[in-house]
Amino acid sequence: MIQFIRALLALANLSPADKVTVAQNIKDSMQSSGNFPASSMPISYPTFQTYITNLHLAIIAAVNGTPSDTAYMHEQEYILVSALKFLKSHVEYVANANSVNTNSIITSAGMQIASTGGNNAVSELTLEAIGNGKLQIRVPRQTGEKAFVFESSVDGITWVEFASNSLTKVTLSNQALGSTVYIRFAAISKTGKGAYSQSKSAIIV
Repeated sequence: MIQFIRALLALANLSPADKVTVAQNIKDSMQSSGNFPASSMPISYPTFQTYITNLHLAIIAAVNGTPSDTAYMHEQEYILVSALKFLKSHVEYVANANSVNTNSIITSAGMQIASTGGNNAVSELTLEAIGNGKLQIRVPRQTGEKAFVFESSVDGITWVEFASNSLTKVTLSNQALGSTVYIRFAAISKTGKGAYSQSKSAIIV
């Protein structure tokens, strides 16, 4: 049975402003990758950029605006998220049509590879390129877990530990723009360090 590789947007718990950042990164990544020519896009690049800009302006208006301004902001947020989910499906279709470079095509769109297995402790590892060569990593904390060991890799094979602490959110800094970084983690409980999670990757912006 052929495995269908899925993309991950990792929009959960993001603020509207963060969604603008993620959407802009995806749009720019898709447009520059060469894997998603304008002629094949289900939503044109200018139209998608309009959705991004509309939410950005709505956020500004809602800062000191009226309840109706806030409602309009959430309306624009819904439109942008819906467009992102539509584009995710397109990215998955293009990527899975190419059985050789499936994963690299997904990451070239500024999206992550969705985890296909593992236990609850690894299913919610999320990565977000937040700009200026920084990557924000979030992990869930399961019962009994006191700390985490975080490792990074540039090839998904050789790993380097960059943090070990009790935080569920850490930032990896000083990464090369445009590079792909892989992340994995292991939880530490009273019984010791557990197995490492499945790795996920993100493109640094």
